[in-house]
Amino acid sequence: MKLTQQLLVLAAATTLFGTTVVSASAATTDSTTIQALPNQAATKAAHDAVNQDASTTQTSSAATNTTSTDSATVTTASSTATTSRAKAVVALAKKLATESIPYVWGGESLSGMDCSGLTDYVYAHAANVSLGHYTVTQEGKVTKKAVSAAQPGDLLFWGKAGATYHVAIYIGNNQFVAAPQPGQNVEVETISSYFMPSFAGTVK
Repeated sequence: MKLTQQLLVLAAATTLFGTTVVSASAATTDSTTIQALPNQAATKAAHDAVNQDASTTQTSSAATNTTSTDSATVTTASSTATTSRAKAVVALAKKLATESIPYVWGGESLSGMDCSGLTDYVYAHAANVSLGHYTVTQEGKVTKKAVSAAQPGDLLFWGKAGATYHVAIYIGNNQFVAAPQPGQNVEVETISSYFMPSFAGTVK
């Protein structure tokens, strides 16, 4: 009888402790799961942040590339326009040099022109740019540079800046078109040491 009661007590204790162990195990598992959730959320948040940064960087890079491309396009277009203008100016200047146009003081027409009348006429008709008459006036319409840096279509000036007395159109190959002096026609001349221009200028 006592043996039977002891067995019953042992069985009850086993059942009780087993339940407790299982419950503790379940609680431990639940606790681990609960603690894992914040870690997973943090990992996901970090992952999302990295993706966002990558997306922002790509967008910024794309915007920079677009700006650079636009800038390059504008620069190329400006350079092309300047080259086209210079070609038109040189072409007209050369043409006038073949038409026996006499030097006339203060003139600015095909019947006669002086040096600044020639340059103003050419730029007005070839490039739709008004330089004004007189050499000093035209100085203010250019970006000054050394004669050695002159490009076709640039103006050549003789005399000190602010007090120039002669101007011509550079056409390349060390040559220029000018209305020289009374008794001569508009013609192509070559730069020489005895009549060297003082400075050059690109029309703005």
